[in-house]
Amino acid sequence: MQVMETVILAIYLIGMTIIGIYFTKRAHSSEDHYWTAGRSINSYVGAFALFAALASSSSLMGAVGSGVALGIPFLFAYGFGAVAILPFTMFLVSGQIRRSGVATLPEFFKQRFGNSVQVVSVFIVVVGMTFYMVPQMTASGLIGSYVLGIEYKTAVIVLGLGCTLYAALGGMWAITYTDLIQGALILIGMFVLAALVLFEHGGLSALVQDALAAAPHFGDVTQPWLSYFGLFLAFLWFGIVSPSAVMRNFASRDARTARRSAMWACLLYLLVFVFGFVVAAGGASLGILDTLENRDMIFVSVIEHYMSPVLAGIMFAGLLAAIMSSADAMLLAISAGVARDIYKEYINKEASEKTVTRIGFVVMIVASIIGILIAINPPQLIAIMVGWVGGFLLSSFGFPLVLGIWWKRANKQGALAGMLGGAIMFLILVITEPFALVSEPIIAAPVSLLLTIVVSLATSPPSEEIQSRVESYHRDQKAV
Repeated sequence: MQVMETVILAIYLIGMTIIGIYFTKRAHSSEDHYWTAGRSINSYVGAFALFAALASSSSLMGAVGSGVALGIPFLFAYGFGAVAILPFTMFLVSGQIRRSGVATLPEFFKQRFGNSVQVVSVFIVVVGMTFYMVPQMTASGLIGSYVLGIEYKTAVIVLGLGCTLYAALGGMWAITYTDLIQGALILIGMFVLAALVLFEHGGLSALVQDALAAAPHFGDVTQPWLSYFGLFLAFLWFGIVSPSAVMRNFASRDARTARRSAMWACLLYLLVFVFGFVVAAGGASLGILDTLENRDMIFVSVIEHYMSPVLAGIMFAGLLAAIMSSADAMLLAISAGVARDIYKEYINKEASEKTVTRIGFVVMIVASIIGILIAINPPQLIAIMVGWVGGFLLSSFGFPLVLGIWWKRANKQGALAGMLGGAIMFLILVITEPFALVSEPIIAAPVSLLLTIVVSLATSPPSEEIQSRVESYHRDQKAV
């Protein structure tokens, strides 16, 4: 057991839980407070919350681990796509989807296309977000087993349930304000670690030379170009297709605030990947990758090598912050999909707000347990697993969502065809593996786009009311 690191992690976890308890009463006062924090989050808090929701374990452990294992071009493909998420999101959906007045992504699909599209989208959200829990739980298990000196399986269970507790208690209020703290912790920790790496090697040039000397493949293109392009696409669209990120727009005060939050979150995310390149080079320079049972653990090795126990404890808390800030957002998206978009919409329309939020609480716990069970035997590198989730969500409803916002002619039949066709094509490509790793969305997403357009044009247009609603997504907020 790493004593100092354990103490700091314990303090951090207790602090996050206290915040969750503090917001419990306010969060459970209404559905709007539980899932959108009363639509009252400002640009500053929203920026850190959105940044923290996107800066998951894959952005830290995953990006560094894959960069060292598969070469720095792989990390660049990941980083360029991830940083471009937010300007892309700010232009395509942030303000428009906030003006729709809905609280969840499936609710938007119901408003724009109808009940059947909502039900299909809920299923996709639950499957996608549950699987997205796996790399987060995997990372928590790796950190916990190392720091606490316990078995990986035990660490996954303990830390997985721990991060679920405050999210389930405090809803979007707790998630947003814990993400403010966690986002700052991630950013400061990565800056300090990168500075220490550069200081020990005497600058960036010397660091890169040391990395290439210890790991000659570090600068090589090790994967087919399809892998890099597929990874770039999956992360480029992630802020648009990930319900956990999109829900941040619903919590903003208005459309302008949502756009500002995305703009500032972009800058924060860019800094993390700049620091991540330095950390990956530091990891490569250690020359120990082949000795590690799990290649994502190279990040932990960098922390231990370059940092004192106190700083290492703070950095481990930062890693745990990256995990928790993404996991809590995913859990909220899953619970809203089941409790609000299925139970209240189709099973019990007269359900009280307290009943719906309690069901959401239970759904969070169940989803967390499922993610923990899968994470006990994780299928791939963390970055690869997240790439699969991004590719699946993009292939399923990336284009139905964007066309629903920007094209009045898109209709229910087209959206259903695009969602189901893209999702099925993606799963076929993953199972049969005819192409390079994580390249599936290069094929599956255009299939979804084509089906949405062709089927929409071949069937009746939406009603005038729906087309008028699409126009309202693009009006100035003052005119709405």
